[in-house]
Amino acid sequence: MKAVIVLFALPALILPVACLGYILWQGLPALNWQVFSGQGMSGFAQEHGLYGQVAGSLLLMLGATVIAAPVALALALFTRLYLKQRLQTYVTTLLHLLQGIPPIVYGLCGLILFVHLLHWGISLLAGQVILAVIILPVLVLNSLHALERIPGEQTEAACSLGLNNGQLIRRVWLPAAWPAMLTGLLLGMARALSETAPILFTATVFSGVVWPDSLFSPVTSLQTHIFYLAQEGANSQVVGVAWGAAVILIALILLFSAGALWLRRVQYRHRRMSG
Repeated sequence: MKAVIVLFALPALILPVACLGYILWQGLPALNWQVFSGQGMSGFAQEHGLYGQVAGSLLLMLGATVIAAPVALALALFTRLYLKQRLQTYVTTLLHLLQGIPPIVYGLCGLILFVHLLHWGISLLAGQVILAVIILPVLVLNSLHALERIPGEQTEAACSLGLNNGQLIRRVWLPAAWPAMLTGLLLGMARALSETAPILFTATVFSGVVWPDSLFSPVTSLQTHIFYLAQEGANSQVVGVAWGAAVILIALILLFSAGALWLRRVQYRHRRMSG
């Protein structure tokens, strides 16, 4: 039975590692300062380099995080403080359902609402808002789990000392839960960096933009740049730039994911020492 389990588990372990190795093998030789800066480069979408795409991806991710994080924290605190256990279960179920909706559906909704009905056009703000909606369930669920792990004795002791809800949040809950919340925030940022379809419809253009003039200007991003280069590239040099962009995007995602993993381990060691 153990051999059968290992046999079925091996593809889930080997295939991602093989894909990552192939991407690195194809992309690392294509990465150099000229490809990143665009100096001395010419041809199909190569004159501005990749730094504009990196900046656009980070702006979309940071804007989505700034929008979603306060809303997620407020919703988690409201659910924990004021809703009964049955309603909390309904909220959690709804959040899991929202988390399972395909991102392309969010992109189409953003296209209809923000781009056409609100007349924002293809813009940085539209992409940030739709990414914020996508990562909001992840952040709320993580915040709820962080609050649930706080020992009930601490909350009861704080209430017995006469602390109101605001003091309970500031002095007991947030100091105890912020490492886990920060871990979830980093994972949400990695999720925002990995989405392509929503920003393809709402925020990005292929080329012609290095830095957006305002929140209502379009941006370029690594995700959509890879998509267009791989689809339209007619020579090996262009495809090589696409592989290089993929390596940069994976490195950014791994950076935030590794930060979340490190924080989780630090928190686990702290709980063991406290226990």
